[in-house]
Amino acid sequence: MRTLLDFDLNAKVCLTRVDFNCPLDDDKKIQDFTRIKAHAETIKAISDKLGKTVIIAHQGRPGSSDFSSLAQHSEKLQLVLSEKYKVDFIDQTHGVEVEQRISRMDPGDILVLENVRQVEGETQSKSPQEHAENVYIKSLLKVGDIFINDAFSAAHRSHMSLIGFTGLLPSAAGLIMEREVSNLQRVVDNPQKPCVFILGGVKPEDSFKVADHVLKNDIADAVLTGGVISEILLIAMGKALGTPTMDFLKNKDLLKFVDPAKKLLSEFSDKIEIQQDFAVDENGRTNYNMDDLPLDASILDIGEKTIQYYAEIIQNSSTSVFNGPMGKFEDPKFAKGTLEVFKAMSNSNGFSLAGGGHSISILEKNKISLSYMSTAGGAMIRFLMGKTLPAIDALHTNEKQFSIET
Repeated sequence: MRTLLDFDLNAKVCLTRVDFNCPLDDDKKIQDFTRIKAHAETIKAISDKLGKTVIIAHQGRPGSSDFSSLAQHSEKLQLVLSEKYKVDFIDQTHGVEVEQRISRMDPGDILVLENVRQVEGETQSKSPQEHAENVYIKSLLKVGDIFINDAFSAAHRSHMSLIGFTGLLPSAAGLIMEREVSNLQRVVDNPQKPCVFILGGVKPEDSFKVADHVLKNDIADAVLTGGVISEILLIAMGKALGTPTMDFLKNKDLLKFVDPAKKLLSEFSDKIEIQQDFAVDENGRTNYNMDDLPLDASILDIGEKTIQYYAEIIQNSSTSVFNGPMGKFEDPKFAKGTLEVFKAMSNSNGFSLAGGGHSISILEKNKISLSYMSTAGGAMIRFLMGKTLPAIDALHTNEKQFSIET
């Protein structure tokens, strides 16, 4: 991929795709603007090189509770950038008025366009050439000089604003995109050994695919599990967990992953670590051992022995990758497993990486630092599975690969 360093941005209109998707409260006000802060680095870099930054971003989807205008995102961006930079907003996504507004921009100016998911066809999965025929692409193509994609967290989607400009305009990765790809490649292409993956949370389908890929390709030396992932593996081993935990798994339709778990264990049982004790809520945090199964209370976190065992493995590793909490981290009583794993990663001398919004919020709230914290969730998972990401593939496309009539 080409990067910002490969271009002279002076006076060039840089159509810049970012991911400003933020958590909103019930009044649709931004609760946390971590992603806006992150992308501000790329926006600053373009402006400092006297590029004209035209920001393309989304918030939610039409019909969803978090679908909103980007007017407040523009205000937050101005707050982050300070008065040195001029941020404007226009309540349209494309068209004559947008084209005229862009043509009046001065070098270094920043213009935020309205929520791109208002555009018909934006979220359809199509090829770059198919998307390029949309009136939205044709409109911005009239005024755009360079396409910059900084939205790694949306890179697993083949949406129009992510891939529709490639093949038509010179294209580059923004600083966030460049950094995300570089750090994830460091993990999956040639990790320093020993390498350990920590997989938890409530999405067994994704976690089992990641585990299969990193073990089959000798990326990971060990996979440590917690949360629902560990529970399903225990069931696959024939363990009875108890009615409360089983009812939870049934209600979430997660028992269908027992067979994939059996297959994974049949191939890699010597490299998969499963929690050996359990924390439940019985007038506070109470610890139980494997011999105590089945339990009359829901399993809410990994237990003390497992915490200590996992911490020792992590601290002796040269690479550690985290995806998914060890338990019900939202409850302070059951955040211990996740926090202690993070602390072990932070205290190790190796390279440590975690991704997803929940992970970042936990790390920041508890002032724990890792080597790298990815802003992405789904894109990071897909990358760790060894899958292609459409938006990254598109950035490898040469401009003028095809032409359209505007």
